[in-house]
Amino acid sequence: MSNQDVKAMYSRYPYPSSVIGDNLIYDMASVVGLIFKPGYLTGKYVLDLGCGTGHRLVGLASMYPDTQFVGVDMTDKALEIADKLISYHQLNNVTLENNMIEKLTRDNQFDVVVSTGVIHHMECPQEGFLTASRSLNEEGIALIWLYNAIGEYERLRQRELLQIFAKQIHVEEYFLHTDLMNKLCENLSRNQYGDSTANHLDDSVDQIAVNVDAFLNPIVNAYRYDEICDFYYKFGFKHVRCCGLNRENSSKLFAGCCDQFNDECFFQYRDLLLDEQLSQLFNTLDYNQKVRVIELLWKPTGISSIGFKSENARSFVNDWLRGEGKE
Repeated sequence: MSNQDVKAMYSRYPYPSSVIGDNLIYDMASVVGLIFKPGYLTGKYVLDLGCGTGHRLVGLASMYPDTQFVGVDMTDKALEIADKLISYHQLNNVTLENNMIEKLTRDNQFDVVVSTGVIHHMECPQEGFLTASRSLNEEGIALIWLYNAIGEYERLRQRELLQIFAKQIHVEEYFLHTDLMNKLCENLSRNQYGDSTANHLDDSVDQIAVNVDAFLNPIVNAYRYDEICDFYYKFGFKHVRCCGLNRENSSKLFAGCCDQFNDECFFQYRDLLLDEQLSQLFNTLDYNQKVRVIELLWKPTGISSIGFKSENARSFVNDWLRGEGKE
C-alpha cells in the first residue's frame, strides 16, 4: 500500500468532516493550553502536519489569534474544506499548503510542529518525524499524537478481518468500498480516543468518514511509547516526554508520577488500580518504565508525546511536563 492509496481514500472520504460550520474540534487547543507557558505562542509559527479538513487546526488557530499557523495536507478535497472553514471563521492567521509531508521543504521555519493522527498513516512513518525535526528551529518543539499498539488491538483486529475479505472482492481500491465494512464492523465509538473534547463542538459526526478511516485505511501503524521515543531521538530531538494518553471516554495527562497532582486530568494511582505496595514499586521505576506500566495496565488507544530540539526548549512548557526522572 502507498501514500497514493491513502490520498485516494481521503479524497473520497475527507476526514474528519466535510461539514463547514461551527463544528470545530478543540482537543488540540486544550492540550496546547495545558502544555505551554502562558504567552509562549504569541508571535510564534506553528506547523500542522496533515491538517485534513482543518477542524482541529482552525479550532487551535481560533484560540491563538496572535500565532501564525500553516496547515499541510496532500488531499485537495480536504484542503478545499479547510479553506472554506478558515473563511467561515474569519481567521487571518492560517495558511494552507498542498504537499506530501515527506516533500515539505520549510526547514527551520517553525517554533512548534503539531500532528494529530497522521504520521501513523504514512508509507514511511519515520519520515514524518524527520520532517517535523527539519521544519523546526533549533529550539523547536514537536507535539505528536499516534495510535497506541495496546489499546488499539481490537480495532486493528476488526480492520484486518475486513481487509482480508474486501481485497477478495475489490482487488484495487478496496478501501473505497464500504459494503463489507457496514456488514462486519460496528461504528467506531465517537469517544474512541478520549472524551467529548475530541469531538466536534456542535456534537456532529461524519460516521462514514470515521469508519473508513478506522477500518479501510490502507496504511495503519500503532506504537508503544518506547518506539515513539526512538523515532524522536533518531532525528535529532534531545528530550522526549509523554504528554498524556487516551482511551474510550477518558483522557489523562502524565506528570511523571501519580501523586503529584490531585486533579482528575492527571493519572492517579486509582486509575491504574495499584495498591500501596505496587504504588511504591511504581515510584522506583525510571520514567520510560512508568509510561510502559501505564500502557500495559490502562490500555490506551492513543498517546501524545512531545519532543524538544534542545534542552532549553523544555523551559517553554509548564512545570508538570518537564518532570524529573531518568531517561
